[in-house]
This record gives sequence, C-alpha cells and structure tokens, in this order.
Amino acid sequence: MLKQQMRQERTLQIDEINQLEKVEDFLNSKAVNSERTKKIYHFALSHFQTFLSTSEFNGYNIESILVPINERTIDVYLLLRKFIQYLSTRQYQRTKTKLSPGSISIYVAGVRSYLEYHDIDISPNKFKKRVVLPKKYYGNAEGIDAEDIRTLLLACTNTRLKVFLLVLASSGMRANEALSLRNCDVDFSQSPTKIHIRPGTSKTKQGNDVYISDEASRELKKFIDSKYPKLNSNNFPNDLVFTLIGESHPASIYKTLALHFMKLLGKTGMDQRKDGEGIQRREISFHLFRGFVKTVISNQGYGDYSEWILGHRSSMAARYYHTKEQERGEIYKKCMKYLTFLDYATVQSVGKDFESKLEERDKELDDLRQVAHNRSTQIDDMNSRLKELEEEKEFISDTKDKFREHWANLILRFQADHKHSFDIIKKLEKEIEDLKQGKSSTKKQVTKKRTSK
Repeated sequence: MLKQQMRQERTLQIDEINQLEKVEDFLNSKAVNSERTKKIYHFALSHFQTFLSTSEFNGYNIESILVPINERTIDVYLLLRKFIQYLSTRQYQRTKTKLSPGSISIYVAGVRSYLEYHDIDISPNKFKKRVVLPKKYYGNAEGIDAEDIRTLLLACTNTRLKVFLLVLASSGMRANEALSLRNCDVDFSQSPTKIHIRPGTSKTKQGNDVYISDEASRELKKFIDSKYPKLNSNNFPNDLVFTLIGESHPASIYKTLALHFMKLLGKTGMDQRKDGEGIQRREISFHLFRGFVKTVISNQGYGDYSEWILGHRSSMAARYYHTKEQERGEIYKKCMKYLTFLDYATVQSVGKDFESKLEERDKELDDLRQVAHNRSTQIDDMNSRLKELEEEKEFISDTKDKFREHWANLILRFQADHKHSFDIIKKLEKEIEDLKQGKSSTKKQVTKKRTSK
C-alpha cells in the first residue's frame, strides 16, 4: 500500500495530456524555436494536469478548464496561486526532495503561456499583485577546482563519461552542446584540437569554435576509434560523437551519462545537494565544469577571451572582442596546462609553475615587509623630528610672549618718562615766562623813575 502511494505521489499525468489537441498545438508552437522549451513546458503541463486531478478542480483536465476560465466562473489568479501551493508542497516520500523555486517559476511560466496562447487574458500587473512566486535564494557557490576534477576522473570507470568530463572541463561547452557534436565537428588536425559548435545545438542559437586540451583530444580520439573497429570514423561524419548503439538523440545520451555521473559523485563522496535537503539538484553538476573553465582562463588574465569561448555574445566584452583564429588558439595553448588533469608531466609543470609563483609572491611579501619596516623607521624619525619642532615652537612662543611683555613695559616706561619730561619742560617754560614778565615790569619802573626826575 505504501509503495503504491509513493508511486502515485511521484507519477506525473503525462499520458493524460499527450492526446489533447490544444496541448499538442501549444507544444508544437514552442518547438519551432526550441525543442528544449517544448520539453520543459510539457513537464509544466503534466504538473498542471496532476494538480487539477488531485484538487477541487478534479472535474476538469487542462483542456476543458479553459472554458470556465474564459467564462470567469473560475478565477485564473486563484487557480495559479493554488497551483503554486501544489508545486511547493509536492514531495517524494522516499528521497524527501521537492521542486526548487526556480523550477516552480518555470512551470508557472509554462502554464501561464499555455493559458495565454488559448486567449485567456492574464494582466501582468494583476498577476504580480495577486500571484506570489517563491523567492529564489542565491548562496555563494564555491564551484570545483582542478583537484576535485582529478578526483572524479581517477575514480571514473566508465570510459564514455570520463571522456565527456575531460571535454567539458577543457572546453567550457554546455553539456547539450557537447552531446550534440558530430564526428565531423571535431578537427583533430589542428593544434589545439578545434571543435565546431553548430548554431542549432547552441543555447544562444549562434555557432562557435572552441578548443579542447591535448589530453582530452587523445582520449576523445581513442573513444571515437573504439566505436568503429576496423573502420574509419571519417566514413561516419554525421554520427554523434558520444552516441552508442541504440542511442540517436542527445537527450537519451544525457540521461545515461547523468545517471553514471550521480553514481560517481556518490562513490567519491561529492553528492551533496544544494541548500541541504529538499532541493533535487546536487552541488556538483555538468554545468559546473563550464564555470571552472571560465574561472581558469580569467585567472590567467584573459577575461574577454573567456567570455568569447563560452559563447556569451550578449556581454559587451564578447560583443566587441575580435581576434584571428590563430591568436585565439595561441591564447588557449597558454591556458591548456591549467585545464589538464591526468597528464603527469603537465600537472607536474603546473605544480612547479605554482611553486615558482609562490616563491615570487614570498619575495614580493618580503620586499613589502622591508618597505613597510623602512616606512615605519621613517615615520618614527618624522615623529621624533615633529616632537622637536613642537618643543621649539613652544619655546619660541614663550620667548615671543616675554619679548612682547618686555617691550610693552619699555613703552609704558618711555611714555611715563616722556610725560614727566613734558611736565618739566612746561614748568620751565612757565618759569621763563614769569621771569620775562618780571624783568619787563622792573624795566618799566626804572624808566618811570627817570622820567619823574
């Protein structure tokens, strides 16, 4: 009974929607530009059908429910809110995993596109106000380094997966781009080996030429030749590189390789899931190898080239980055040793490279420490001199005050002496005036006596 319940909880009602005419019409319209979009929206509609059959709307399927929505007997915003609740609580009992906020947003977008395709008006403003999507939380992704990749490669016993990982970890291709490669897209005659990504297989629908390391090239060549014993692989130019018997589409190859990769992660103890339990995606995925290539090339000082090789044509750096093919190949050769993992001689040279760089860094640190010591000594000397100048300034200031006080006293004394002298002079002048007046009076008296005689 429990197993049957678990099976029902996991099973999406995919078959129930495959024969519906309106669903088929909608999905075919999405497949014009992208089969991947069709596949994702097919999953979204399967979830929607499962939701309808297990909710209060179980009397409808995803085709018949269009009528009451158009007649406004069913509120489309309420319907979408309940669909989000269903997606948020959907959980596998065995693995305790659930859909991530990103997946929920994509599935809601798929259902919304389906409804709008069939003439159901959904106001963007009302949708924003009445339908709340779960928030996406972004942590600090650590990524993987060369040692992690080396650990995975050494533990890998599946030849095809091992070659696939080498190609991803040295080219930066998306998994689907690598799985869509044909024999004729790989040019082993060039050094480094060049790979052509066709516009139809690229996410951005733009072609690109990338390179793989010599190590990956050797293993890829051996793998291709092993598929055609006693035959020339050049006679099968349109065969997919990573296909085996019974496989004809990249999607089927991806499922097989993803299954082997999950087992490899478990084997090496690297199968942790993002944000703990409840999120289906693991911390290490095929896409993480792409980030590793970007990081390695950028760290060597070729940031614009890293944008170009990843096919990020929308970025300003890649849009205006134009170099000749030969120059791009030379840049890749300079980075190749950092994208090599099992070639002992190359790995050893990289190790020596790092050792020499560490020695250079140590020397630079010693020089900086010496400069810092010299600066510290200079600062101490300057502080000592500054203290002396402050003391001299204080002495001069005190002397200046005393000098001012002395001169002020002198001026006061001079003013006092000057006043005293001025008073004496006035007194003398008065005495002289008095004497003059007395002499004149005596002279008049003498004259008067003489006249009387």
